[in-house]
Amino acid sequence: EVTVLQVGCPVRFVQNCGRVTLPALLYYQVVKGTNAVPANCLPTTTAGVITYTPTLADVGPVTVFELSNPTPPSTSGGLAYIRNYQVINPTPPTFTVAACAGNAALVTLTNPIYSSYSVQVNGGAPQPLTSPQQVATAPGAANTFVVTGNPGSSCPQSASQTVTLAVAQTPVFTRLARAGTAPSGGAAQLDFTQVSAGFSYALEVENPGQSGTYAVVAGAAVTPAAGASAATASLATAQGRYRLTRTDACGNTASSNAVVTLGLSGSAANDRNILTFNSFDPLAVTGYTLTRSPGGLTVPLPGSATSYDDAQVQCGTGYTYRLTATLAGGGTSISNTLVLTAQSTTPPPAPLVVASFDLRNAVVATATPGAGPAFGPGGQVVISKQAGGAAPVAYAPLRTGPAGATSRAVRDSTTTLTAFLAAPPCYAAVVRDTCGNVSAASLSSCPALLTVEPADPEGQTARLRWSAFQGPAAAAYRVITLAADGTVLATSAFITGLTYLDVAPPTDRQILRYRIEASGAGLPVGTVSYSNVGTLTRRPRLVVPTAFTPNGDGLNDILELKGRYLQNFTFIVIDRNGQEVFRATDRTQTWDGTLHGHAPVNAAYVWRFDLRGEDGLPLRQTGTITILK
Repeated sequence: EVTVLQVGCPVRFVQNCGRVTLPALLYYQVVKGTNAVPANCLPTTTAGVITYTPTLADVGPVTVFELSNPTPPSTSGGLAYIRNYQVINPTPPTFTVAACAGNAALVTLTNPIYSSYSVQVNGGAPQPLTSPQQVATAPGAANTFVVTGNPGSSCPQSASQTVTLAVAQTPVFTRLARAGTAPSGGAAQLDFTQVSAGFSYALEVENPGQSGTYAVVAGAAVTPAAGASAATASLATAQGRYRLTRTDACGNTASSNAVVTLGLSGSAANDRNILTFNSFDPLAVTGYTLTRSPGGLTVPLPGSATSYDDAQVQCGTGYTYRLTATLAGGGTSISNTLVLTAQSTTPPPAPLVVASFDLRNAVVATATPGAGPAFGPGGQVVISKQAGGAAPVAYAPLRTGPAGATSRAVRDSTTTLTAFLAAPPCYAAVVRDTCGNVSAASLSSCPALLTVEPADPEGQTARLRWSAFQGPAAAAYRVITLAADGTVLATSAFITGLTYLDVAPPTDRQILRYRIEASGAGLPVGTVSYSNVGTLTRRPRLVVPTAFTPNGDGLNDILELKGRYLQNFTFIVIDRNGQEVFRATDRTQTWDGTLHGHAPVNAAYVWRFDLRGEDGLPLRQTGTITILK
C-alpha cells in the first residue's frame, strides 16, 4: 500500500475490508482536491479500470473516488468511498560526502524530502540512512555512494556519487620563520605538511600560564589548495607555542606537533659581536644552527646554548645573523634577522709590503694583509716611499672598497732608473680601518738594485752586482737572463751572495739583459721581488778579409762576413766603375766573385757596411777587398 502518489509511477486500486464488486459494477475516479467527488457522485470513468498513473497536472492533493454498485437483481443504490492522497513529482536525493578519520565518510542529505532513505557503499548491502551518518570507506581510493529515497510510493528515487576521499592525516608543523628584525612579537610564516583539502584546520596558540591548553588564533586561515599536501599561514605578530588542529566532518580532531617562537638579540662589543638566544621554551630545543653573512659562517650549537660570541669580525663590517632551532617534537623555528656592525678599538695588524721592479724598471709596491685573507671593507692602505736619506713621502690612500681587498699596490713610474740607483728606494705601509684605528707601519721593503759591467774588454763575459733585498730574514737570489721582449732565456741556481759572473752569456745578442729574483727574506711562499733590469751593451764587430781566391781549390773561394752581433745590416761591394756587384743583409749570404753571372775578374773592390745596432745606434765601416785567381 502506498501513502503518496508519484508522477509517472502507476498504482492499482484494490478494495479493502473484504469487499468484492464485479468489475462491471466498480468505478474509480481521481478528482483534484481534498474530499472531492465527481458531479452528482457519478464517475465519468469506465467501469472496471483499476489502474492510475499520475501526471504533472495531478500534482497536489487528490481524492480517489470509488463507486461500488450492488449485484443484480438488487435494486439498492451503489456505495461511494473516498480517500485523500498527495500527488508528488519526485527528484533524486541530493547529498554530500565528506572524509572522516578512521577510513570513514559522513553522508549528509542536502534536501531531505522523503520519509526514509538508505545508503549503499561500493556495492555493499544497503543500510538505513539517517542524515548525517558515518559509513565505512576504502581509504585513498575511489568510493561509490548510492543514496535511495523512499517517497512512500512504489517508485523509490536514487542518486550516485563516486569520489576519492582524502586520507585524514595528522598535520605536521615543519617550520616557523620570523620575519623582520624584532626579537619578539614580529611577523612570522608558518609551514605545514600532511594537510588536505576537505578538512578544516585551525591554528592554535597555547594559553598563557595554562600549559597544554590552546585557543584558536583569530584570522589565521590555513586552507590547503586542492591536490596540495602543504599549506602556510601568516601572522602579523607571533609569540608563543603554536600548533595546527585538523577537524573532519565527523568531528574528529588531530593536532600537529607544537613549534615555539625563537628570537635573536645582540650587541657589538670590542672585536666581537655578542648574540643572545630568546627561545619561548628552551627545553624544547635539541640544537641550534647559527648562520652569518658575509663570510658564509655556519655554526652548529647544542640545544643548551643561550648565547654566542662571534670574534671573527672586522671593524666597520655589517653582519646579518639568523638562528635556527631544531625542536624535540619535530619541526624547526627560525629567528628574526639580527644586523650588527662590528666595533673595535684594536689597531689592525701591520701589513706586509713587497717592492719589486717590473720589466719597464718601475717599482710596484704591493701591500697585503698582515693577518687574514683580506683587508677589511671601507678601510684605507697608505703606502709611503723613502729614497736615500730623505723623509718618507706618502702616496694617496688606497681604499679597500665595500667588500674589502686582498691587496693594494702603487706603481712608482715617474722615477728614473738613474735616480733609483742614486737614491735606493724603500717602501712601507700602514692600514686604517673604518673605525679609525691605524696599524703599525710595515717593515720596509727595498728592492734589489742591479748593475752590469763587462768582465773583459770585449764584453764576452758579464759581471753582475746588486744591493741586498731588505726583509726580516736572509734572501736567496737567482739571476734571470732576458730577451728584449722580457722572455726568460736562462735562470741560474740560487745564490746567497750579491755578485755573479756570467761566463757564457748569449753570443747572438748585442745587449745583455738581466734581472735578479729575490725570495725568502720573510716573503710569503710563492712571492718574489725583482730587481731592475740591468743591461750591458756590446759593440758589434765586423771582420772582412783583404783578399780571396775564387779559383775552386776549396780554399778562400768565397767572401763571407764574420764578426759579432751582426744583425740589421747592409753590406755592399762596388767595382772600379761604381757598379754594385754584391749585396748581403744576412751573414749566410756569401760572394763567389762572379760579376753579373760572369767569371771573377782579378781586381780590387770597395765595400761598405751599414748596421743599426740593438741599441739603435748606427755603425758604418768601409774597406777594400781584392780578388786573386
